Amino acid sequence: MACPQGTKRSVRSLAQSHQTGSVSLSYVRYVSSLAAVAAVYLVFGKLGLALAFVHLTATTVWPPAGIALAAYLLLGHRIWPGILLGAFLVNVTTTGTAATSAGIAAGNTLEGLLGAYLVNRFAGGLDVFRRGQDILKFTALAGVVATTVSATLGVTSLALGDFAARSDYVSIWLTWWLGDMLGALIFAPPILLWSVNRTWPWNRRQTFEAMALFILLFAFAQAVFGGWPPLTVKNYPLTFLLAPVLIWMAFRFRQREIATANLMLCVLAIRGTLHGYGPFVMTSPGESILLLQTFMGVTALMSITVAAIFSELRRLFGELEDALSDVKTLKGLVPICAWCKKIRNAGGDWEELEAYFRKRADIDFTHGICPGCLEKSKPNS
Repeated sequence: MACPQGTKRSVRSLAQSHQTGSVSLSYVRYVSSLAAVAAVYLVFGKLGLALAFVHLTATTVWPPAGIALAAYLLLGHRIWPGILLGAFLVNVTTTGTAATSAGIAAGNTLEGLLGAYLVNRFAGGLDVFRRGQDILKFTALAGVVATTVSATLGVTSLALGDFAARSDYVSIWLTWWLGDMLGALIFAPPILLWSVNRTWPWNRRQTFEAMALFILLFAFAQAVFGGWPPLTVKNYPLTFLLAPVLIWMAFRFRQREIATANLMLCVLAIRGTLHGYGPFVMTSPGESILLLQTFMGVTALMSITVAAIFSELRRLFGELEDALSDVKTLKGLVPICAWCKKIRNAGGDWEELEAYFRKRADIDFTHGICPGCLEKSKPNS
């Protein structure tokens, strides 16, 4: 029976309204994401510029570089207007004109886009921190290569707008580039790792162990960079105290925890160095932070790579234990059904004989008919 014309119109209008509502909701979510990214970029950009010594817009550590990279990897390239808006607001409210701020914002936006593309294309995307070789690619591509875009466009914009002396171009560029690189290496990993895996896999003992290691790392960081305990000489080269704690954390836990530890260590190290404590204190704050940038970059790369290697070794040892367990099973008594010839596995399930041995040994099967069965299959003459 055919539907009345009015009913068809009602169904069509209902479907269109539902589709329109879905589009409106997705658009609201998209705009909300842009606003949130821009706001976060603005806040952390202002915090980063508090460490600008060589130039007002060239900071020693630029957290938005890591935030933008993580945003592109997690939310996709469509988030670029939020990055552009946040970067523009940071710079236009600091120094320069709208034109120079737009040039700097374009560099920051393209830096994140390029870094995310290179990581997705060559370093495993969101799985970048699972393997040591991908972490090295991440460092080279997102930390070293992509950050040159922002430094070059940013310093060039300032120089063309007469907000930076041409003679200071190289020093400003180097500070800018190192600040963006440190931001990508320190801030992007914990954001990505905590966003991809939000589970809490620790039991009570592991939780206490993690808390103890973080407290120990905090105490050692304060001893190196915070003047704990008060010594007659406050700049002893005690950075070697940090290595055992970081290696132990990498051995016992995963990349997510070690990335968080690197972030905490970076904040404490920068704070202490700026207050005149630690082995990297030089005659000028710029020199001090330059040495500290190198130390933190190397430490972050080393620790998270070691954590990835330990994680890979644990996975391989688990596979080896499973293989050895299967070999032991083959050595013992194998329960087999006398009627259908299926084999009962360790879990109590019955498997086909061929499937059972194919999973547990390097065995393949060919099929034929033995002489006895062939004789039985012949029809009676």
